[in-house]
Amino acid sequence: MYGAWKIKILLIVLAIGSSSHGYRILGLFPHPGLSHFKVFHPIMRGLANDGHHVTVLSYFPDSDPVPNYHDLRFEGQEVLTNAFSLQDFTGRTFIDNFHEFHELVVWGMDSCKAALDSPAIDQILEAHRVAPFDLVVMEVFATDCMAGIAWLLQVPLVGLSSCAIMPWHYDRVGLPDTPSYIPSEFSTFSEEMSFWQRFENWLVTRVVKHLYRIVQISDNRLLKEKFPNAAIPDVAEIVQNTSLILINQHYTLSGARPLVPAVVEIGGVHIQGEKPLPTKLQQIMDQSSNGVIVVSFGSVLKAATLPMAKRNAMLEAFERFDQQVVWKWEDELDNPPKNLYTQKWLPQRDVLCHKNVRLFVSHGGLLGVSEAVHCGVPVVVMPIYGDQFLNAAALVNRGAGVRMDYEQVDNVTYIASCIGEGLSDRKRRMAQSLSRAYKTRPQTPLDLARWSIINVIENGAMEYERSYAPKLPWYIYYSLDVILVLLLAAITIVFGVSYGCRKLCCGKQHLKSTKSNAAKKKTKKQ
Repeated sequence: MYGAWKIKILLIVLAIGSSSHGYRILGLFPHPGLSHFKVFHPIMRGLANDGHHVTVLSYFPDSDPVPNYHDLRFEGQEVLTNAFSLQDFTGRTFIDNFHEFHELVVWGMDSCKAALDSPAIDQILEAHRVAPFDLVVMEVFATDCMAGIAWLLQVPLVGLSSCAIMPWHYDRVGLPDTPSYIPSEFSTFSEEMSFWQRFENWLVTRVVKHLYRIVQISDNRLLKEKFPNAAIPDVAEIVQNTSLILINQHYTLSGARPLVPAVVEIGGVHIQGEKPLPTKLQQIMDQSSNGVIVVSFGSVLKAATLPMAKRNAMLEAFERFDQQVVWKWEDELDNPPKNLYTQKWLPQRDVLCHKNVRLFVSHGGLLGVSEAVHCGVPVVVMPIYGDQFLNAAALVNRGAGVRMDYEQVDNVTYIASCIGEGLSDRKRRMAQSLSRAYKTRPQTPLDLARWSIINVIENGAMEYERSYAPKLPWYIYYSLDVILVLLLAAITIVFGVSYGCRKLCCGKQHLKSTKSNAAKKKTKKQ
């Protein structure tokens, strides 16, 4: 009964919206990670502020939606906030590339099943019959399940990525993924790789790209179970028609890449205008004349789960510095250092941009790293999983970061050395230089994202932005047929020249031998 009432309300809202100005845009975000949605929400809300009629399916309803922003909620998964314990992490090995891929596979399958089982999907399909949507925006991450919904609606598809795109996303828009200098999202490297690093990067990139087919097969099965009479094509075929992918990265931090027009960098799109800090925190920051060290491990990792030896080592290391330490810490601390202030949640962007902040100690999540770069603050990165190693490598490569290995964080001297290097004048100068380049853009990331999405609706039908590469078989894309013909031609020429030379040499030898025999016969006769 309640579900039917919600459908009627949604139909009325969309029907009213269909008669007024603005496009009707649907956002599908089935992943329950808050850090991911923090990238998508400003874009969807920005489109609503522009007068478009935006409907968002996610696990994160807007607490204060604008009139054109309508929420529906996915069900079936727990929200990932302070959800991961640090107790189980021991370090990073080669095999962890595939452990993490396996976790993504499970995430993708679970997200797809939970999304399709949610009543919100049926509500959207019913609403589309009354007031059709003009475009679907979906997260591209660990499942292509929502592409099946876009196909049912028969509207253009735009992808959003909250991190560097995965190896399996490149081909769908014809984007080169040259592993000799483009590190995989799974890697721990910057663009500058040794032979063995390039070897690992190539191997992991190619292997997981093909293994991702497991997820797509699961997506196809779940879509068929949900819509047995719809004849939905293979999701691998559907995503080949992706009109646009917006990526939360920027070349100043992630490195210059060859991008097709259908791939747009919007790094830092979640960074909004400065807001005042809570009173007590503001006072502490203002009064810290020796500077402030900010410590945060993001919204997913729970800092309070640090093993006791590592926790005590970090606290002892902080005592060696004159700076005030502000740490996002979820529990109470016994006997904290005098220079330590803890708070269960930090308004991270506003804290980092405070004039007294000298260093950010972080796990290397892309949102926090982007905020530190925006604010011109050096970062000591203790990567744990996912793209955090990639982000750490990028910061180190640009001289604005220090990598601190988790397995050594029980060593007080090691921690103090990393923090001391991060506080150096050189790191600060490099961080400020990177910040200037990061913020120097012809338009804000949010403006670029909004323009790019609307451009798909208004001009995307002609596919001017799309590369022709996805339409080519792999052997043509890599010009293997041309190389084969050239190789055969080279072999033919070499063989022909060799054969001709042998014939010529043999002919001369035969003539010389004939003349020699004739001379011998003539001598005998005489």
